[in-house]
Amino acid sequence: MKMQSSVFALLALVVSGVACAQSLDRFTVTANAAIPGYNVQRLSNVSAEQCAVTCLDTAHASWCVSFDYDKTLSQCDLSDKRASQVALKTDYPNNPYDHYSLKIDALASFETTANAAISGYNREQLTAVTPQACAEACTLSSRASWCRSFDYNKTASSCDLSDKRASDVGGLKTDYPGNPYDYYGRRVAAGTPNPIPGDRHVLLIGIDGLRGDAVLCNGCAKPPTLSALMAGGAYHTNVSAGGTQSTLSGPGWGSVFTGFWADQHGVTSNNIELPLKKPHVFDLIKQTYPTATTAVVADWANLTANLRPASVDQVFVNAAKNSQQATDAVIQWLDQTHAPTAIFYYLHNVDIHTCCYDPASATYQQKLLAEDAQIKQVLDALTRRPNYLNEEWLIVVASDHGGLNTGHGGQSAEERDAVLVLNNRHGNPARTPYCSGDLSGAPMRQIDGATPHILDFLGLPNPTAGVKSPVCGSH
Repeated sequence: MKMQSSVFALLALVVSGVACAQSLDRFTVTANAAIPGYNVQRLSNVSAEQCAVTCLDTAHASWCVSFDYDKTLSQCDLSDKRASQVALKTDYPNNPYDHYSLKIDALASFETTANAAISGYNREQLTAVTPQACAEACTLSSRASWCRSFDYNKTASSCDLSDKRASDVGGLKTDYPGNPYDYYGRRVAAGTPNPIPGDRHVLLIGIDGLRGDAVLCNGCAKPPTLSALMAGGAYHTNVSAGGTQSTLSGPGWGSVFTGFWADQHGVTSNNIELPLKKPHVFDLIKQTYPTATTAVVADWANLTANLRPASVDQVFVNAAKNSQQATDAVIQWLDQTHAPTAIFYYLHNVDIHTCCYDPASATYQQKLLAEDAQIKQVLDALTRRPNYLNEEWLIVVASDHGGLNTGHGGQSAEERDAVLVLNNRHGNPARTPYCSGDLSGAPMRQIDGATPHILDFLGLPNPTAGVKSPVCGSH
């Protein structure tokens, strides 16, 4: 009897180990990393496998999406946040942590119609695949901006990825001989209805390191999308950054977001530990309209940590200087029935930190043109929203600083030169303009740029130190 009990105990351990291993397989691991904070529950004296099992059990599955495992203490912190929503920290002394993030079931993002397909409109074919693999391919960052559906061939184990949904092409074809196809259409997320009167939204595009004099000048790059926004709206090509603060990104973005200089908003350097002491413009929106949703995408850790809105609803951290991932995140937000009220979309690559911050530099021009192409993808997604003509989007383009030679931070005219663009008529030229023309003839401080104009456009009071251009106004 004693031997039989031992056998049963051994079998229980084996079965438990298999279950745990299968649970751990549902997580993606990033070695020597963790997300600081955001810890909901700590487990002690456990293995990584046991942490995975707990995260997935019925008591935790409604919120647990990741955990940080401390290899030295055999403990883990369960979290309701993913690294893509906050930021991974990778410089812990002696690297005690590994971060485990629950894999997203891509197939759950699709609705299936058996024995049907959309005829034609096939953009890419994958062979020797499962429906799950097709769903993962369709939602991959390199395809997410265009992939809307796929037809799966059950007999050939292949699929055709498409940039169309059944509703875009007049419906599904259901009379294929032998019914080899099943149709998988990506679900359209509902989102939260926008509470702002007139269904007004804000798309704030931050281009790091863009000098205002690098656009619309002789011998400069001619970014077509940015140039069109300027031509159809208002712009200032010499917004004055710096002065009372260094022309670093932390102080600059803090002033863009708050309408205050760094001595008041508190972010006086790029130190990620410095808190934003004045409210972010997105938080000012939510003070008046609590159900307004806000979203931020950026790869610079400060923008997704100390400089982000305190009450932000969605944060996506793209890979370093991977603009396409940032673009895809915004496109997915815009693909919702109810898009966020306000979005901050950050593009990093113009801030090159190599020779040269110079409008005539071929490298500087190339970086600007590449980011301009990313903006075009986002604006194309914006204008194809089914209700776009009944919404009103203020597109704001701002930069945090300029640059001189290989760097920035000082007080030269080139380093202090930033940009502002305001356009509420993109794709809808019949709309009354919020503001028009070249505003560069009158001085404009960085604190007078994005925040005062966003608040004015949305009909909100301006509690900041910044003032909007007197020729711009609510309508």
